[in-house]
Amino acid sequence: MPTYKLVYFNGRARAETTRLAFAAAGIQYEDHRIERQQWPELKPKTFAGYLPYLEVDGKVLVESMAIARFVAREGKLAGGCSYEQAQIDSIVDILSSLLEKGFKVVYNSDPAEKVCKEFLEKTLPDVFKLLEKFLHDKHFFVHDKLSLADLHFYSVMESLAQVQKDWANVSPKLKALYDRVAAQPKIAEYLKKRPVTQF
Repeated sequence: MPTYKLVYFNGRARAETTRLAFAAAGIQYEDHRIERQQWPELKPKTFAGYLPYLEVDGKVLVESMAIARFVAREGKLAGGCSYEQAQIDSIVDILSSLLEKGFKVVYNSDPAEKVCKEFLEKTLPDVFKLLEKFLHDKHFFVHDKLSLADLHFYSVMESLAQVQKDWANVSPKLKALYDRVAAQPKIAEYLKKRPVTQF
């Protein structure tokens, strides 16, 4: 059995989808969290100069979604065939794009500016409509089985709650999916023990 060490700041953000995948798959790993004040000293010693990174038996992987996809494959959360894998990738990419746009709103100095208004009134509802098409009448996005797509959705919506706390009102169907993910026994256990952080 390989040994895994995930290194990231003491927060959710770009490492949380991977943590959720580890939890859902029941894979043991070291969740190494560093504080912001430690980063300047540690940065030059890291492989790529940024976080997160994952050590697998001492070998390093970088890029948050490459890491998440790797863990999903290790934990059989990446789809059962090439088509399902591509569907999961499509949803994950849609969500990652939404998250990046959301970050621009979070770090926008004036929340009343056009970027915030466009995100809340157009971008978010449009993406939700697309995600509802993927979900349709299933319990989970792909093949009615928990996958990386559902875990990334949960992680992204946790982050976007900083932008739109009432996002659940935009799509009750997606809120139900969010709740289903959180209710999965291994996920629920992880969330119960997860450190409380600012981001």
